[in-house]
Amino acid sequence: MSRLDLRAAFYGGAGFTLYHAWGPNSALPLSPHFHDEYLICAQLQGEEECQVSGKTERFSAGEVVLINPQQVHTGNQTGNQELEYLSLYVDREVVEQLAAELGAPTATPEFTVIKAGPHAELIARLVDLLGLVREHHGSRLYPHPGTPADPEIELPDDATAHVHAPAPAAPPDLSIDSALHEVVLLAFEEFSNLRQPMLRSTNRVGHRKIARSVEFIRNLETSEGAANVTLDELAEVAGLSKYHFLRQFSQVVGMTPGAYLRTLRLCHAARKLRTTELPILEVALSVGFADHPSFSRAFARHMGMTPSEYQKLGPI
Repeated sequence: MSRLDLRAAFYGGAGFTLYHAWGPNSALPLSPHFHDEYLICAQLQGEEECQVSGKTERFSAGEVVLINPQQVHTGNQTGNQELEYLSLYVDREVVEQLAAELGAPTATPEFTVIKAGPHAELIARLVDLLGLVREHHGSRLYPHPGTPADPEIELPDDATAHVHAPAPAAPPDLSIDSALHEVVLLAFEEFSNLRQPMLRSTNRVGHRKIARSVEFIRNLETSEGAANVTLDELAEVAGLSKYHFLRQFSQVVGMTPGAYLRTLRLCHAARKLRTTELPILEVALSVGFADHPSFSRAFARHMGMTPSEYQKLGPI
């Protein structure tokens, strides 16, 4: 089987992106990566095995996966079976606003468990959210053998997105906001340090010196900073030789420092595409890419669709 056996749809809304995948697909590996949002993923059918923060986890139908921002993970279906899952990417500001509204002692809570399940209520709320966004938002479906949506680049067919005509623009739907709030509230009340700050995030880096460098990277406030920081600088922050830093970082974090920084740049770009009206080329240059085509190829590999497709999901 090939990647073309898997069908998927993206939906975008205020504060979130929702990804629905289904169909037969054998051993589709995802290389180590991360996103800048919180990830709440419901396994609806089939089984997957992935590594999260260096630990192997296996997920079955009915279980929920919880990933923190910038937490490195991989994914891979096991066996030769039908697969279906929902992945909800929640913007940090949504979670921070929730914590503020609740008067929680943790301003920026993080998940403290990776696998939560079986959890029928959380899955049911995610499915309800999917039903609502289907009614109000256009989706981006792939794969599609046609011409890439972005005429300035050439991508393999399985990396491009086919645009279904979006639904007519509608006023903000309070039912979607409410459904999103219910999912986020339930997930964070039960599986995070929202109420108990002393509980450890699953994204905690156990190696003290590597943790310093990761914290330094995560605190880079601008995309330009993520583009310009060097391996020598990071090794110095960690207090290790460049060789030992590279080896230890890769082992502890799950990807090389270079791959981590490249992914961070793509995360910065994704946010700019949804929160500004900057042209794609300007976004590409601002995060350290030399031109539009190289940025678009890298972005499509990371997000599953081209920058122009992602931009059409609407503002966060």
